[in-house]
Amino acid sequence: MFASGEFQRGTRRLEVHFRGLLGLVAYHVGSVRLSHEDYMWSVLGRRWASQYPGFFSEPLDGFRHLLADLENHAGDFLAGSDDDFAKHAQHVETLKKAVPRLP
Repeated sequence: MFASGEFQRGTRRLEVHFRGLLGLVAYHVGSVRLSHEDYMWSVLGRRWASQYPGFFSEPLDGFRHLLADLENHAGDFLAGSDDDFAKHAQHVETLKKAVPRLP
């Protein structure tokens, strides 16, 4: 079973994909798009510090973990300005340049 959907308010969209478990989650503000992992990296300052994605035993746990991240860390997406969110996209690009790549 595969399903995808989005929640939209104005120019903001939360995109989710589900295939047995919650999969891809992405944030859109106008033309700016960030994956959940990249957005949380920008907000929290380090990779994999958010609750989602994570290890869970029930399919609904992914949604519970995503909700916790939304409530605790997604203020710029939920209530901030478009510019506030765009700064995270710029920050992620800076972070990606600083991370060593495999040869």
